[in-house]
Amino acid sequence: MRLIRVIRSIKILFVGSLSFVFLSCNRGIEPGVLRFSHFWSEPTERAAMDSLIAGFHREHPEIPVEVTELSWSDGKTKLMAGFNAETAPDVLELGSDWVAQFSSSGVLQSLDSVSSILPRFTNSPSYSHAPAMWGGHYFAVPWLLDTRVMFINDDLLHGMEDTAQPWDWQAMRSWGEAAARNHSIGIGVNGPDQHRLYKKFLPYVWSNGGDLFDRSGRPTMNTPQNIEALRFYCDQMNVGEMETQKDLDDAFVRGTLAIWFSGSWLLPPLAKVPFHWHTVLFPGNDGHTGESFAGAEYLAINASSPMMREAELFLAYITQPEHELAFARKVNEYPADIRSQSDTFYLHRREGNVFTAQLQYARMTPVIPQWLDVEAIIEDEVSKALYKIETPEQAMASMQRRTEERMKQP
Repeated sequence: MRLIRVIRSIKILFVGSLSFVFLSCNRGIEPGVLRFSHFWSEPTERAAMDSLIAGFHREHPEIPVEVTELSWSDGKTKLMAGFNAETAPDVLELGSDWVAQFSSSGVLQSLDSVSSILPRFTNSPSYSHAPAMWGGHYFAVPWLLDTRVMFINDDLLHGMEDTAQPWDWQAMRSWGEAAARNHSIGIGVNGPDQHRLYKKFLPYVWSNGGDLFDRSGRPTMNTPQNIEALRFYCDQMNVGEMETQKDLDDAFVRGTLAIWFSGSWLLPPLAKVPFHWHTVLFPGNDGHTGESFAGAEYLAINASSPMMREAELFLAYITQPEHELAFARKVNEYPADIRSQSDTFYLHRREGNVFTAQLQYARMTPVIPQWLDVEAIIEDEVSKALYKIETPEQAMASMQRRTEERMKQP
């Protein structure tokens, strides 16, 4: 009887193993279908994506494409879960600060030998190349770009903008003081705001001749330039107000905020406001060039994709200058192709020349796999300085120490 029970157990185990293998191989993935995950889910964005996919289908009717929409709130987690479960899409969109974490994990296909895609790196800004690379190899393609500029409410400044020259940190402070004297909010200061605060703070560091990492990736946060940048960022509250990005965007559109550092998403709501406004480049300090933050969307291929040829064809199609430009215009972003950034759509729209010029003086986040954790440290320490829990010196020293500790971990 015992032998029979053992045999039955082996049979059950064997059948169960076969079932597991069958389910693992199937995973609900339809063979022969190219799967693409992206983050353009708003109605107008979805229509633009549908048009892009339809164009690819006309050129390659033999390749069906299944599209999955992700959100920025949990999309990264879903992609990571998909790679762990071996169900990740064949082609995927990534934010610029995510690429290093994926490419360093070995889940993205190297694009070094894909001749149809390599010209993309020649025709895109040099600062967009580093996030696409790991270990000297290309793993993602820069697709769309955007940056941030200074929005100025002319009515609240009463001509002050005509007398403050040159445009630098001192001028920005003077403009803010002028607005504050008129009982308005002088300068908007982005406070604690996950995934946004660091984008507002880093340009002050770069535009003061500082940086948070050296060329070899070692933290360099506790420097005089960076401390000075944080002190100025915090001192802006003397003539301004600290809120989230959304609240300050709304305040500028309402006409109660004089100076605000924001992106092109503000252009549509500002088209109908009753007050006068304009934009200027982000200012530098002490002779340094003003450098803004550049955000970017990247495209990559799953290294385990069974449809590698089809994925390369799809990637080459949607990054062709004419297709990329058509999509970028519809979603109010800039194409990564430098040649398309001077398209009449951008130069003729209001303030388009300022955004186009700012794209020439912009940077992206450092390329380190631990970036998202480091980002959280930066935002935490800047918040402590804003709330005067720490001095700028203490905050930058703590930022340096905590980042060094995190960089020692995998």
